[in-house]
Amino acid sequence: MNDRDTALAPGPDDAAMLSALRELNLPDQLLQDLLAQAPDHAGEALLDYVGDLTRAGRIDQARRVLEVLRAYPPAPDDRQYASIELVRLLHHSGEEQAVAEVERITAELLSPGGLGAGPAELLAEDLEARGELADALRCLNLASRDLLAEPPEDLEGLEARYLTALIRRSRVRAQLGMELDAHDEVAVASARRLLAETYGDVGEGETRTEGSEPDRYVEVLFSRQAFDDARTRGLLPHEAAEHGADAYYRAAERNLRKQSSERPETRWSVVLHGVAEIEAFAEQTGMDTGDRATALSWSEAEIAAHDPRLMPWPPQRNEACWCGSTRKYKKCCGSPSNR
Repeated sequence: MNDRDTALAPGPDDAAMLSALRELNLPDQLLQDLLAQAPDHAGEALLDYVGDLTRAGRIDQARRVLEVLRAYPPAPDDRQYASIELVRLLHHSGEEQAVAEVERITAELLSPGGLGAGPAELLAEDLEARGELADALRCLNLASRDLLAEPPEDLEGLEARYLTALIRRSRVRAQLGMELDAHDEVAVASARRLLAETYGDVGEGETRTEGSEPDRYVEVLFSRQAFDDARTRGLLPHEAAEHGADAYYRAAERNLRKQSSERPETRWSVVLHGVAEIEAFAEQTGMDTGDRATALSWSEAEIAAHDPRLMPWPPQRNEACWCGSTRKYKKCCGSPSNR
């Protein structure tokens, strides 16, 4: 079987998807590329295009493409990924009528059989950011299902990249006040090993922030889920507030690249945070919520070396982008076009 045998064109559902996409007046080149794609790549190509539309501010068109992908998914998980991305766009729109749609789509995803492991882990991030911890844990239990089926002792020593869902599960369980179970202990130990390998051995309460050691730096940024709230409260730089979340993260990426080229011996990390935690820290310390120094001080005080929110930068090109998008790093902030 050659690549042409697996192209998108033959199936009736695929033909229906292409017909629906043509009605949206999408670029001919995109449609031709989709015809040449194998089904398991066509959905990813459309999600990448949705990202381009979103960055260009063409949100309505992005939503229409996602609705088509939901209706005619070329691969099983594509409907779920499209639904999660649509929920994000609706949630960020601020539209009153969008709230009910967000709830409806989320309930659909959380229904029995509604999620695969990959989409479940992605949805869990959004649910956790919205404070819906019980549902986030449901998703992470699903995302970790194969790992949870293994005896904890068989997972000991695995690299953290193989245990990301389990590590996030341990964090959400801790937020819910649950005691560590045996799988949590394996996950936490793996996360600590990763940070020790990246930064060297550290004590239990030490942090990895800009001022902690001269060869280590943490970039502290608002999370994608908190971006609109931060913009409404005037907590973002003018340029970021004007141009949106993707521009905010891409500018941070360019700054990290510039700094790393000037200080190649430095080890870099990123921490994404919400509005409420910075406001609470500012109130406790008497600092200004909108001052960047406040966020840096918060990370120094609150982000321990084993905290799963501490993400080494840069990630591998095929890993998820650090900014919290649905895209791979090489197709998002790590794209060569982001110069």
